[in-house]
Amino acid sequence: MTTTISAPRVGGTRLVERVDLGIRQRRWFGYAALAALAYLPVLLSATGRVAADSKQYLYLDPSRLLERAPWMWNPNIGLGTVTHQSIGYLFPTGPYYWFFDTIGVPAWVAQRLWLGSIIFLAGVGVLFLLRTLQVRGPGVVAAAVVYMLTPYLLNSSARVSVILLPFSGLPWMIALVARALRSGRWREPAAFALVVQLVGSVNATALVFAGIGAALWIPYAVWGAREVDGRPALAATARIGVLTIAASLWWIAGLSIQSGYGLNVLRYTETLDVVSRSSSVPEVLRGLGYWYFYGGDRIGAWIQASSDYLSDVWLIVVGFAITTVAFVSAAFTRWKHKVFFVALVVVGTVIAVGAYPYSDPSLYGRAFRSFARDSTAGLALRSTARAVPLVVLGLAVLLGVGLTALAARLRERGYGNWAGAGAALVVVLAVLNLPALWNGGF
Repeated sequence: MTTTISAPRVGGTRLVERVDLGIRQRRWFGYAALAALAYLPVLLSATGRVAADSKQYLYLDPSRLLERAPWMWNPNIGLGTVTHQSIGYLFPTGPYYWFFDTIGVPAWVAQRLWLGSIIFLAGVGVLFLLRTLQVRGPGVVAAAVVYMLTPYLLNSSARVSVILLPFSGLPWMIALVARALRSGRWREPAAFALVVQLVGSVNATALVFAGIGAALWIPYAVWGAREVDGRPALAATARIGVLTIAASLWWIAGLSIQSGYGLNVLRYTETLDVVSRSSSVPEVLRGLGYWYFYGGDRIGAWIQASSDYLSDVWLIVVGFAITTVAFVSAAFTRWKHKVFFVALVVVGTVIAVGAYPYSDPSLYGRAFRSFARDSTAGLALRSTARAVPLVVLGLAVLLGVGLTALAARLRERGYGNWAGAGAALVVVLAVLNLPALWNGGF
């Protein structure tokens, strides 16, 4: 005797389809919300005005910039000179502005879309990273928002936004390393090399610090999480290294020529003493600590938004509230990968603090101070606060995982309607923690 169950199967299929559709709708709504947070505030900030960001030829004449950037010798300046970082604008920044200039988009709009894309891709990168680590729940969105709306953005957003590219690429890099170790394929290392190509062509310091975060996953996966054995990990690392160097050789060669024959920029810019005056642990933990953020002259603060973070008590409380919630989440949440992100916070903080206080640093600070004094490579890495994204990402992920665990606990106890309340509150705090987002000061 045969029992027919085709009807229930159809009904079950329809139910699954409805559930999948609901998940996709919520996912796309989440992407749309992140995009609104990333693009709308910058588009509504100082409309019609072009900020003095990075190379001025990006807005004045991107075609001429692309024409001259491949050559390390520029005969058009003085009696000729070796260019400084111009080759890095060959990709992706130069083609981006050339495209928008060609189709007639105003320079200020192209500039705002550029910055908005950096912010948006940073948030989507956190979603990609947590999906890679199989984390689901309301805390995922909160983690993305906390990372993408960090005050760290204000250091460079209107001056040298290209330095923010490694910040945007950091979560993607960690996720792709994790996937490369698990899969053993060439596809993920190739994607990693492409990300480095996109984010690392102009400023090596910011890329090096972001690369430390990605590199930390390899020993963690082998000895901490025990996800992969040593030999496959070594093979995956070799794939990543070969493809990354091959894809970035064009700007690495340019950087080498510039350092050997160009103007000694390191000697005539900020000193180690200057950059070490503000990178204290509390400032680093709230996403700040970069020396330029605190500077000013008779006209006013160099970064106008900085005064809020130094004088407004409520903003200081909000910033440390986010950090405190992340610490509490780390303390009370059980999660397989918690150790890695705690290590990311610790390592990022140690690097970012650097030689602070310059007159009496820690044991590590003394070693770094000597390294920066006695070598060109050390002096090039003097802007240690560019390691702050490691700290911000670690805190954001720990916070998000803790909020997801809290939501699951509330559902278990019958308070499902309140499951997303914690995440919603943290999103509000993240928005409040960046006043430039809503007061038109970006």
